[in-house]
Amino acid sequence: MQNTKGIDPVGGTMTATTDRPGSVTGTQDYQSFSRASVPEACIPAVREEFILWLGTKGIETPDSPKPVGGGSSKASVELLQDGNHELLLCRLIEETKTGRFTTEIYTSSEGWINISVRSSSGQFVSVPRIAKALMRRLDLFDASLQLIDEPKVWDVDKVGDLVKLLEDSDRHGLVFVAGSRKEEQALFDPFVNVLPKWAREVYGLAQTIALTPEATLELGSRVGHYGVGPWNLRTYFPGVDHESPVDSVRHRYLKTDRLGRQHPAKVSKFLGQAARKHAATRAEPLELLHARRAFTRAATRRLIDGIEQSKSVALPAAVTDEAPPSVVKSPVPHTREPDVVSPKTENVDKPPTTSTPQPDPALTDIQSQLDLVRIVLGIQNLNEQSIRDAASKLTSASEALNDEAAELIETQLVQIEQLEDDARQRADVLVDMEFEQAEYQEDIQKHQSEIRWLREKLREADDHASANDLAPVDEDWQRPESCREVLENLDPASAVVFTGSYDHADYVDNRDQLGRAAFNLIHVCWALDRYARLKLAGSFTGTVDDYLRNHQDGRASIGADKHAMSESKVTMDRWGNERMFKVPRNVAPEGSVAMKAHFRLTRAGMGSARMHYFDDVQGSGKVYIGYVGAHLTNTQSN
Repeated sequence: MQNTKGIDPVGGTMTATTDRPGSVTGTQDYQSFSRASVPEACIPAVREEFILWLGTKGIETPDSPKPVGGGSSKASVELLQDGNHELLLCRLIEETKTGRFTTEIYTSSEGWINISVRSSSGQFVSVPRIAKALMRRLDLFDASLQLIDEPKVWDVDKVGDLVKLLEDSDRHGLVFVAGSRKEEQALFDPFVNVLPKWAREVYGLAQTIALTPEATLELGSRVGHYGVGPWNLRTYFPGVDHESPVDSVRHRYLKTDRLGRQHPAKVSKFLGQAARKHAATRAEPLELLHARRAFTRAATRRLIDGIEQSKSVALPAAVTDEAPPSVVKSPVPHTREPDVVSPKTENVDKPPTTSTPQPDPALTDIQSQLDLVRIVLGIQNLNEQSIRDAASKLTSASEALNDEAAELIETQLVQIEQLEDDARQRADVLVDMEFEQAEYQEDIQKHQSEIRWLREKLREADDHASANDLAPVDEDWQRPESCREVLENLDPASAVVFTGSYDHADYVDNRDQLGRAAFNLIHVCWALDRYARLKLAGSFTGTVDDYLRNHQDGRASIGADKHAMSESKVTMDRWGNERMFKVPRNVAPEGSVAMKAHFRLTRAGMGSARMHYFDDVQGSGKVYIGYVGAHLTNTQSN
């Protein structure tokens, strides 16, 4: 893919992208993932709407995994029991003049739906009618945002919800936000009225929200340059970090001048391509990954069962008569005159001698075929036992090959799943490394600017020696070798206390050969200790996040971009028990508390290192670190 424009300093300009000829398709396909407010309604609704949809295409109703239909269209429906839940897969394959279109709808009794429509020729896939039908029938959500087939208009009272929505990393689709301005109030209604035309190709993939002039200003006051300008349209990817100057370049603009020049159909296609590219490149939801593998294994099992059934085909039952097996007499004509023995009788004339009979061509042909059978089977006599022995040998060889094929299929299926998991993890690691590199570049630039400014101030104060000399080496600084070393050597007088397991920290150390996690951990401990002391002294009243953003001093050097005050609601609802860690019983009678606040010690996909803590400065005067280890389970976990 290649961009046709550059990036501005506070959010790139949205640019069109095209697939290179011969490249892997997918960025033009439609793929939507959502959750229903009533989980048990998903499977019945999807099945009914799918059947209705097939009816509009003149395709009969399928009732099994075996495809039905005729000519260029084939459909199938498969219901699968997966533990305590049911899974449904509806599939339609249509052959057209422009290529094959494959529609797959996965849904679960747990309450999620995934709709995908793929084009074999890489064509742009419009929003399918069944997607709109399901959005109208069910209350479908992407994170906290309800998916509907029309844009929303939000005022000031919804800005708080919008900020939370933009920051939510569990969101799958994009959010397009349109700004406005009070000075051109007359433009607001026409601007809102054209939004449905612009957004017609993003339904199910993204949501479009128009802000009133007051809401546009309020969003800007809350998120700074992450806001949207008047009469502009801005794309927000999941997990917006409006405190990071690096993250802003991900969220692109479609500016007023371009919106005004383009036909609505072209803007619609452009936004649709952006939404489809994001859907194609975002990691597959874990629920969908599990369901897809369950159906693949079910199909594999049907194939293996078919192989097993072919082995059970037996020869007819053996002759049960007590007499020995009869020999199959070959109908071979004699080549000499047969011996004729006449009974001794009286007054009977001897019949006249006849000429030698000629071989029957039909019998000769049969004899040749029987000789061929004996050669192929490797037997001498064509009797029942010899034929059964030969068939048994062939059956044994066939069974061995079938067993080998079944085992090979199972083994390769496991290998494919492992490779998919590895590819998914490596993709996450690459994205995290790129983002971390951008953060370091931003930090370096900020520190260099600060150094230049300080040196200039020293020159103005006539301290030219200090302004031009190299900074002295910090003799007290020694890079820690491991997270365990940092935790074991916490000062007993420190306000920071470790209550967790060293085994989890060892896991991080074994994977982090360069000691990046330990480097960041010691700075986190210094920052938390300084925060607690200032708060106990009454000279600071804010949160840890406030301290990291505005009041850091002393030895600590850890950015607020590496800190999160909480976890998402979805994560806590599903995996909150993983975030329960030990504290003294004078802090919590149960001996444990939920530690939602955490620091990101390294970025490496799901192999990233995390530190979870509990701020009890207002109570016991301590900050308790309950966990240092690998990334805990969330919606992106494998």
